[in-house]
Amino acid sequence: MRTTHIIEVPPEPFSVVGEAITVLAGGDLSKPFEMHIQEGVQGGGPPPHFHPWDEAFLVVDGEVEVTVEGQSTTVSAGGYVHIPAGSIHAYKNISRTAKMIGVVSDPRGGQFFAAMDRFKVPEDLPRILEVAERFDVTFLVPKPGD
Repeated sequence: MRTTHIIEVPPEPFSVVGEAITVLAGGDLSKPFEMHIQEGVQGGGPPPHFHPWDEAFLVVDGEVEVTVEGQSTTVSAGGYVHIPAGSIHAYKNISRTAKMIGVVSDPRGGQFFAAMDRFKVPEDLPRILEVAERFDVTFLVPKPGD
């Protein structure tokens, strides 16, 4: 059964490889979606990846280059992008700072961010790839030793 969720004070953000990600409405199957606040600096953002859930972003501050299935688009404040499940995608903050509202259709999104808290690249790359596999996120980067 779905329940009403009200968050009056957002929880502390996770530090996910240079991005501050606050998970709202996340972590269980009683909700039809999760919502995240994602904030980062110029050049930040994940490498190309895919996962089995839909994802959408509303850019609320700055500019973000979003690439979906090889097509790149610059999205400015007020712009929106929807990424279907299984699509290879990435984003990169191209302004000094950027802030987005992210929405995903699966509780594994927020759980993944929580498990990634405080990891750093490159020193934690093996652990990052291990956590990604556990949450069905596939990064399209060479694995260590390749």
